[in-house]
Amino acid sequence: MENEKKYSIKAVSRISGLTEFVIRAWEKRYNAVTPSRTDSNRRVYSQTDIEKLKLLHQATAKGHSIGNIANLNIETLKELNDTPEADEIALKRNISNNFDPSNQVDICFEAIQKLDAEKLETELLKASISLSQPDLIEKLLIPLLEKTGQNWEAGKIRVINEHLASTVIGPFLFNLIDSYKIPNTAPKILFTTPMGQQHEFGALLASAVAAYSGWKAIYLGCNLPVVDFINAAEKMKPKAVAISIIYPPDDLQLKNDLLKLKMLNKEIAIFAGGRAASTYLDVLDQINAYYIKDLNEFKTKLMSLSN
Repeated sequence: MENEKKYSIKAVSRISGLTEFVIRAWEKRYNAVTPSRTDSNRRVYSQTDIEKLKLLHQATAKGHSIGNIANLNIETLKELNDTPEADEIALKRNISNNFDPSNQVDICFEAIQKLDAEKLETELLKASISLSQPDLIEKLLIPLLEKTGQNWEAGKIRVINEHLASTVIGPFLFNLIDSYKIPNTAPKILFTTPMGQQHEFGALLASAVAAYSGWKAIYLGCNLPVVDFINAAEKMKPKAVAISIIYPPDDLQLKNDLLKLKMLNKEIAIFAGGRAASTYLDVLDQINAYYIKDLNEFKTKLMSLSN
């Protein structure tokens, strides 16, 4: 019906109780709804789309997996939400105080250990419904990735476990960053990991923090030659750049690469963080870079710089 009222994703989020990120994720991953597009390519949703999203929200809150119910029609979803079994599941969830991020970290890590990608993705999406986006990053994703990294370094999980985590969490973070509609007039910040740094989660998490802090966060990938990073900065003219250093500590070649960042425009702020960043403090001092101990400190620095 051409005259049917259409709603923006912001309005749908307010009405359905779902975050914009979850709505987009359910669209892309599960085809839960298929919004139409305006002439300017913006998503717009029908009243039917909103009703279905509200029912899906209720059903997932009662313990159903979105992967199993996303393609059910509205009548079936209403029946599903009305079953006594669903109410019993919901009651048990409410008794446990609705949602415990620390418990969710353990559940997600167990999925990584068992190489259960579908379970990991389902639990991440469940968390994204129950937590605000800052809490999703700070109370779930950061502890989960720290736990995964520590267990990998200790030899308690194998490379295949870390690869599975990357396969699921990487796209999840990209979608999270994409869900922030930051205007092009916002200050830009570029993210990467230098040559030899294959672990990208730190850079992706920092990108998400920058995005929800109002910055135009642009992730350029991992294992990037410093010269290419400098060239990108010359073309894109960011207000800041950030690098993540996870492993190895105190590497001579990496020190030489970092020194090349002196070639950057002096007005561009340089941030460096990650588990191994503290072993390069002498070099970071030479290039006038901010050493970031954690993402909360990074968020504070960004706010100060943008002001």
